[in-house]
Amino acid sequence: MTGGRAKPGSLARLVGLLEPGGHLVRTRRLRGGVGARMDVLEIERSDGTRIKVSLRRFMRDNRSSRPEHVAHEYKVLQLVEKVDIPAPRPLLLDARGDLFGVPAMVLTYLPGAPVYRPRGVTSWAAELARALLHIHAVTPERFDLSWLSLQLRDGVREEIEKGRAYAQQHGALAREVHAVVAEEIDHIEWPEATLVHDDYWPGNTVWRFHRLVGVIDWTHAEVGDPRTDVSQCRIDLAVISGLDAADAFLGAYQALAPRPLRQVWYFDLLRGLRALLSYKHWLEGYHDAGLSYVTASYFRRRIETFLRRALDERRREARNG
Repeated sequence: MTGGRAKPGSLARLVGLLEPGGHLVRTRRLRGGVGARMDVLEIERSDGTRIKVSLRRFMRDNRSSRPEHVAHEYKVLQLVEKVDIPAPRPLLLDARGDLFGVPAMVLTYLPGAPVYRPRGVTSWAAELARALLHIHAVTPERFDLSWLSLQLRDGVREEIEKGRAYAQQHGALAREVHAVVAEEIDHIEWPEATLVHDDYWPGNTVWRFHRLVGVIDWTHAEVGDPRTDVSQCRIDLAVISGLDAADAFLGAYQALAPRPLRQVWYFDLLRGLRALLSYKHWLEGYHDAGLSYVTASYFRRRIETFLRRALDERRREARNG
């Protein structure tokens, strides 16, 4: 799919579908978005007013860029709009790639940018936590989520089994972490399932005037355990901003949540192991976002420190009964 070519006049045709009588003023490429190209289109309407929209084109030949998956992501965005989560709103879907030779969608444009290393970590972490709690307030009891995939204990067990041989090849720490998550899975309490983003980190948030105005990239959204999102974000925070930021985020989430999450260390280990085993993919995402200071050795040191702390937390919990 990487080789897909836009048909002549594709952007003009797109503008005609969105705003009949309008014309394209300019385009601008957005940084980030591994697997999908993001561009801002500025359009002048027939009455002379101007709007901006985001064009998302799925450029890689993988599961996330298949027409049926792109259509599924568009449906997720429609759900997100319905429940009033701050996020881009869906405007147009071209799942078959009729316009550009690859699946595409058009979304409302959110002015702003991700924030990775703020001056005020406490308020930043609280904003991240508040937005995530909004997502986790969407539950199967309140909304029809039956069309989303479900990822709970059985799915986690399957992930652990699939990663067994790979973990054995990645050193003593990877082997220890894998052994712990495999041993402990039947001792973990599973809370009420919620909507989860599954790739929640600062790079998938948009900020303006020190406020979080939107959550983007809903490709992997599913129904699952909210701790997966919490730990996913904690790992990214530990890498790009430090352990204090990761802990501030967890503290803010726990303080704002209706019920504190327990055994977060388990999901720290689970998601941290995924990062350790897939570090090349993570590095690609960081570098595409402009975080060039995150080298392979830097990433590995921070992930290993994060995992050792989670193992220590598990030991403390075991001692305290």
